[in-house]
Amino acid sequence: MWEKANNIQTIQEIRSRTIIYFGLGAISKIEAIFASKHLKGVQRITVVADKTAYRVSGAWEYVEKFLQSKKIAYLVFDEVKSNPSTELIDQCIAKSLAFGSEAIIAIGGGSVIDTAKLTGAMINSPGVSCEKLLQYEFFPAQSIPVIAINLTHGTGSETNHFAVASIEEKNYKPAVALEEMYPLYSIDDPNLMSTLPLNQTRFVTLDAFSHAIEAATCKNANPFAKTLSIKTADLVYRYFPLILKDLSNMEARYYLAFASLLAGISFDNSALHVGHALEHPISALKPNIPHGLGLATLLPEVLEVIYPYAKEILDEMLRPINQEGITSIKKMIKDWLSSLGLKETLSDLGFTENDVDTLVTLVYTTPGIKYMLASSPVEISEDTVRRIYTNSL
Repeated sequence: MWEKANNIQTIQEIRSRTIIYFGLGAISKIEAIFASKHLKGVQRITVVADKTAYRVSGAWEYVEKFLQSKKIAYLVFDEVKSNPSTELIDQCIAKSLAFGSEAIIAIGGGSVIDTAKLTGAMINSPGVSCEKLLQYEFFPAQSIPVIAINLTHGTGSETNHFAVASIEEKNYKPAVALEEMYPLYSIDDPNLMSTLPLNQTRFVTLDAFSHAIEAATCKNANPFAKTLSIKTADLVYRYFPLILKDLSNMEARYYLAFASLLAGISFDNSALHVGHALEHPISALKPNIPHGLGLATLLPEVLEVIYPYAKEILDEMLRPINQEGITSIKKMIKDWLSSLGLKETLSDLGFTENDVDTLVTLVYTTPGIKYMLASSPVEISEDTVRRIYTNSL
């Protein structure tokens, strides 16, 4: 049992700061959110979104009617793309400042929610580029309220104080964590996720699964994080195949959304390490690569590296796909991913051996990645990083 490997003498910090409304129809809680003492009286807001999902999901139709009924003025910033840049976030900040926004509603997946969280945190620091925050050169003191309406079951960004953005001219994709970046309220309504296409469904679910694996195996993972991660993996094993057979299966959407929520809180209480540390340079160099897909290409090699040092917790988490006992963890994970339609390698994503040096360099130059590597259950050398990339081609 993994509990035997847990050091009960270590003082752990347990985190769960955002009020989350979860369940079918949870979008209706937007009314209660704006009646709360923190948002009562707000008259001007920014709505952060991408070009299509906030409309296709049905979320905007509901939110717009509510805002109009309350005579709340709104600015729609629907320019967000996958792997948003600090330049784009600076544009959102500038437009929100000019509009006089007092709060932000994010309607989208992780890229949208991260953009909103960073905008909310930086809006009271006019003239300071978001790039400074992502390079750990500036830290804002407060945020305006952020409400996250989550449209995917992957990133968990609606639950925690992390955000990611790219500094494009440097090919950096750093992550930053700030107490000020917790959404004040979040909505996880699986009804709004029903329009996720097949591949997007695959990629976001694998992102949540990777969060659980890494959060549970961090060097200082607390028992709360491990417990949430174990349940995340259990739900993914049971409901991932079901949603791939029938994208309209709302029970499967519900429990995958719950799994993502648990995983988001899990790594908020722990951290992420090797998989995310090595994926960020991949999607920094090629922003069109979905984050979850990048993680899938690395997962077999990452697990092979960390398994001997986190055997107790991984044995428990991987048991449902390891009925006969682990002989090759790499093959076991590859077979499982393949059964879910995730067969791509780094070569399939357009990388070659000539790119490995660049990827390795970015791991060691991108701000913040060193903290991820430091959370690994085993010391990660440059040779190990290079081997994971090379073997993932």
